[in-house]
Amino acid sequence: MMRSSTPFFSFIPGAFPFRGSLGFRKGLAGWLLAGLILTAVALGGCSPHRKIYAKLETMAAKGEYEEGLKLIEETKKTYGGNNEVIYHLDRGMYAHLAGKYAESNQAFEQAERLMDELYTESITKHIGAFATNDSNLPYPGEDFEQVTVNIYRAINYASLGQMDEALVEARKVDNKLNVINQQYSAKDKNAYSEDAFARMLMATFYQAGGSQDDLNDAFISNRKAVAIYQKQYAPLYHVGPPGFLKNNYLATAGFMGGEELQQAKQLFPGNNSYNLSDLRNHGLVVFVHSAGKGPVKEEESFRAQMPDGNFFAVAFPRYVRRSSLITGARVVVDGNPAIALDPAAPIGDIAIQNLKNRIGRIRVKAIARATAKYIANRAIQSAARSDEEKALAFIVGNVATLATESADLRAWETLPDQILIGGVLLPPGKKHIVVEFTSGKQDVVTTRDLGDIEITPGKTRFISLHTIQ
Repeated sequence: MMRSSTPFFSFIPGAFPFRGSLGFRKGLAGWLLAGLILTAVALGGCSPHRKIYAKLETMAAKGEYEEGLKLIEETKKTYGGNNEVIYHLDRGMYAHLAGKYAESNQAFEQAERLMDELYTESITKHIGAFATNDSNLPYPGEDFEQVTVNIYRAINYASLGQMDEALVEARKVDNKLNVINQQYSAKDKNAYSEDAFARMLMATFYQAGGSQDDLNDAFISNRKAVAIYQKQYAPLYHVGPPGFLKNNYLATAGFMGGEELQQAKQLFPGNNSYNLSDLRNHGLVVFVHSAGKGPVKEEESFRAQMPDGNFFAVAFPRYVRRSSLITGARVVVDGNPAIALDPAAPIGDIAIQNLKNRIGRIRVKAIARATAKYIANRAIQSAARSDEEKALAFIVGNVATLATESADLRAWETLPDQILIGGVLLPPGKKHIVVEFTSGKQDVVTTRDLGDIEITPGKTRFISLHTIQ
């Protein structure tokens, strides 16, 4: 953060303290009042709800998700009207973590509805934010957050066994990403233009249908997911196709046969895949692990005094990574190692890249806002009739400039850093399942005993897991 070291009051033109009557002109008095109001508005744009996140994370580390959900609901007023989207996102996430999937989807649905409405927000509010900062606008969600809502809604529905509804949510992701990127010019488009994880989920939901049309659609979605992982996720986020996707791709390619099967085998030679007969005679258990803490926004600012003493201030957001001890998970069935989960949705990396893609637009807006404030300050000071008026105009104008210029640091902070996935085929009957959560060195940090789970042939079951350590 860059700041000028010159004392603020050394640049005040004219005598100080004030002497005698100031003799305001009506226009000057009005502007000074406006400056004070803008300062108050800017300070009111803060996000006091962020104070609860440390407590929420402590609760999550202990598995106290219902208590966390209750805390969010009890502190709704601290979110404020401009952060209503964040309130519903946080509520939806903690309901999801608590296993209240239907309640989670209700909260996410409210967040999604508000996001859609804010997509076409009124120009009046944007003008007000130009005079202060974007924190005074209702938060519409980052581009990637708007589609992550649908990913978690899909996972919720899948956890409830409602695969058709889950498929609807997964399909929304591509549509939303297309709409979002259409608003940007070719050089400003987001690198995050397709979601491989959502495509993989779509394929799994199709595959669960079991009909020939379903399996054909599953193959297409699997092939598309593989391509996105290889062409976008691997170079941008260092995440390739998970083993779960490779297995499903080969299985559905086996259904297609011919050239499609040969291409799949060439792409993943020697991969131990199951076939569709295995899927019909066994139950598929899919583990979805939300791991770690997503990045948070911090302010990067520049404040300097110009030769005439007035301040010029700009501020931008940047994401900062948060480290996680647990980075992986292994599934043990009836005491025997079954599978290790693979990284599949690099949410933290997507967030950072998404902000990088639009930081140019943010900076242009911030510099234009700072320039307008500087010009306004000079104009008002020039209109003052006395040294006292100039001094007061200088103080109020520059205090307003510094107080109103801050980066919008709001975000969906209850998101994980990444989502891992893995699937295991199991014969019918009860199976005792334990999940080992591991560090980067593959050491077991903690375990979760899921107990005995009934496996039904031909059925796909989703199990959601979470760690924040």
